[in-house]
Amino acid sequence: MTRRIVLAACLALVLVFVVRWQFPDDRSVRVAPTLPDTRFDYSLIDFQARFRAADGRVELLVSGPRLEHDSATRVATLFEPDFHIEPDGVNWSGRADRAELLRDADEMVLAGNVVLEHPAPAGMVRITTDRLHHHAGARTIQSLSPVEMHQAGSFVQAGSMLIRLDDDIVEFSDHVQGELHPDRSGADAGRDHGQR
Repeated sequence: MTRRIVLAACLALVLVFVVRWQFPDDRSVRVAPTLPDTRFDYSLIDFQARFRAADGRVELLVSGPRLEHDSATRVATLFEPDFHIEPDGVNWSGRADRAELLRDADEMVLAGNVVLEHPAPAGMVRITTDRLHHHAGARTIQSLSPVEMHQAGSFVQAGSMLIRLDDDIVEFSDHVQGELHPDRSGADAGRDHGQR
């Protein structure tokens, strides 16, 4: 009797292997559950934002009629933006045709009819260019395209410009030319008009 049981068990085992070989299961190919793609494109109307530095101060204010985000490049494009860089600090403000907020680079690229303004004791400084980069981490504003600056009757034209926000210094380079009229105080102005 035990011989029959052992023989039946062996036959059943061979039968299981034959059936399994004829009908393989797909357990070896496991399909991992997929999560939904969290990247998405979006568009916002009447966009306004405040970007704060690590210490809590307002680093950048931007606003515009429409913002579009591209998930593949992680770039947000703001159309006809108004911007204000460190309103409680260095206080540069302006506008452009378009701004690109580069999320991975902590940078804002302004393009098309860029106007940058800064109040100064000698009068409003107004800089115009076609393209401008604001690097929040490096604390600079830079243009590698031709720029023109106007202030109280003076002007400077240059091939490029760098503003160091920590020092509030504007540096011009590449074919710099201009006409400077220094601010004249009351004593100097009287002397120039024949009052000696």
